[in-house]
Amino acid sequence: MTAKRGRQQGQLEQLILDTLWNNGQPMTSQQILDLASTDGDLALTTVLTVLSRLVEKNLVTRQPGEGRSLLFSAAQTREQHAADLMLSLVTSAGNPALAFSHFANGLSATQIKALRDSLG
Repeated sequence: MTAKRGRQQGQLEQLILDTLWNNGQPMTSQQILDLASTDGDLALTTVLTVLSRLVEKNLVTRQPGEGRSLLFSAAQTREQHAADLMLSLVTSAGNPALAFSHFANGLSATQIKALRDSLG
């Protein structure tokens, strides 16, 4: 599979979000394309489509830029987004306590300490 056709929608969304998080400031679609597609495998229209979907999902915000340009920003930090995903998964589990138990079993000692510190 080629990189262009082999990417799933979720992978493109994650690529765009990672680009916005890594940059840390509002960006035009062209700037996002330049950073996200270093090998030229993405088209600007693809980036605009993905950005539109992310705006609809409230994961990206859009604001007017200079002239006719638009500036895009992540609506949440990477950490807030990860927390929302985890909460969604836990609340959808039939047994949240068991889901937490399995989650905790996958954590390193350092991660467990950080979790305890954040709860305390």
